[in-house]
Order: sequence, then structure tokens, then C-alpha cells
Amino acid sequence: MSMFTETATRGWPFSPAVLRILRRLRRSRRNDGCVVDCEHDRTDDDRLPWSTDGEYGGWGGRAFHGVDGPAGAFEGDASPTPVVFVHGTQRDACDWESHAEFFLRRGYGGDDLWAISFREGASTHREMAEQLDDFVGRVREHTGAESVAVVGHSLGVTGLRYWLASRDRYEWVDTLVGLAGPNHGTVFNIWCDEAGIRSHGYQVSPVLRADYEDMENHPLSVLNRDETPGDTDYYTLRGADDALFWRCEESPELDGATNVTLETGHDGVRTHRATKGYLFEWITGEHPYDLRNQVGLSR
Repeated sequence: MSMFTETATRGWPFSPAVLRILRRLRRSRRNDGCVVDCEHDRTDDDRLPWSTDGEYGGWGGRAFHGVDGPAGAFEGDASPTPVVFVHGTQRDACDWESHAEFFLRRGYGGDDLWAISFREGASTHREMAEQLDDFVGRVREHTGAESVAVVGHSLGVTGLRYWLASRDRYEWVDTLVGLAGPNHGTVFNIWCDEAGIRSHGYQVSPVLRADYEDMENHPLSVLNRDETPGDTDYYTLRGADDALFWRCEESPELDGATNVTLETGHDGVRTHRATKGYLFEWITGEHPYDLRNQVGLSR
């Protein structure tokens, strides 16, 4: 039985919140997927310690962060689990710079924090899986870590889950945190698909239909046969005021995960101050405001 009681296509939620989401997507697309309109092209690899040959961009490593090894509670102990941040539709790695700063100020080292920019602002799940496999593989090789923690927002969440399932990389990932991810589709994507809007930023609409369970061998049906596979720890955050999940509010949740709701909207799930605290605690097992973790604040 579907987790949603209504997915019919009657009506249209022309709320200010939905329109704001769509306007931000269009604005980001004009800036090549960068909300802050930075000086880096999507596939620039000058912020990474390896060449990507134009396949993707991103940032990470000691040279980029200007920070060497771990400090504070991590100093002298085993290095913390590296974190890989994954953006959503029409966004890029710039979304995660304040999150990295939060971790750095609590003892993380420069080689522990990474973010990918997919080659296209609106990539397919297959494209995301290909680029993630190379990116995470490079992070593991560069750091010597057997596993990483991954944090995705919006489309980046299903991108991560599709990558893990299609490449069987569960041993590579210790913790997965999904922020406002369309794990069970959206009514908005039903409308886009049925209206024939399936190009550019809407090309994933057929995959993210909220009525996927009515379709034989639909990608989401396959992905959700086991929503939290492997030995990976799963966590999700969703916004109580997330207009993208109109009439499918619980779509970001995963069966078997720790699921938390914040009083915020779609982008707010990523930027909320509480989100950074949840990420740190779930990934490290430490409270982010423990005094032992505050020594990094002197940096």
C-alpha cells in the first residue's frame, strides 16, 4: 500500500512557497547551478587534489580548507570519518561551505570534508551514480579511509541511494543522511511527467512520481524494496513546511532510519542551524556543543 492517501493530479498548489522554489531553481540554472554565483565553473577541479578531466567539480582536502589534521577531541585518536556532501537539483558544492566550517570548528581536519558538483546542475540518477563512484573512490584513496559518511539534499538523496544500490557500494558508506530527499516521489513530479515536462531540470520527473507503486518495476519501487539496506546507518530530516512535498509530506522518510522533522521549508532543511548539529552528532556520535569539541573554535 502506498504511504500516500492522495496522489491525484487535480488542482495545483500555487502557493508562494512553491513559486519561490521554482524561481530559485531557474535563478540557479542561469548561474550554472551556483546560488552564490561563484567564480568557479561546475567542472573546475582546482579545489580538489586530483584531476577530474572535466567530469565533475567540487572541493575538499587540506589545501582547500587550509587546515591540516584533526584537532580537539579527535587529535591523537583515529581520524574522523570523512564526510561527502551531495547537492540537489540546479545547485553545486557551494551549498555546503558553512557545513564544512561547522565541522572544522569542532576538530575536523581538511582531508575529512568534501563536496561534489555534478557535471550538470540537473543530472540523471545514472549520471550521479557514475560521478559519485569516482568521487567517493578518490576520497577513500586520498584519505586511506575504508568508509565515508554521505550527506545529500533533495535530489542528491535519491542520487546517493541509487548509486549505492546500482554499484553495491554499501561497504563504502558508514552513515547516510538524507535532507528533504524525494525518497517516495512527489505529486509535483506526477504532474510534470503527465504534462510531458521531462527535459532539463524536470528530466527525473518520471523517476520521482509519487504513484510509483502502481507501476511495474518502477525505479523507486525497486529502490524502496529495502529502504535501508546494508550495515549503513540511515538518518533523514524533512521540513514540516516543505512545499515540494505537498500531499506527500512523508516522502523524505525511510523505513528503518531515524527520521526527524524540522519546522522549516525545503532549502531550510539544509541550512537550518539544527541540521548542522544533527549531522555532527549522527556522523561522529559526539554532541556538537560538547566542550571537548569546542577547542576547534580557536582556529
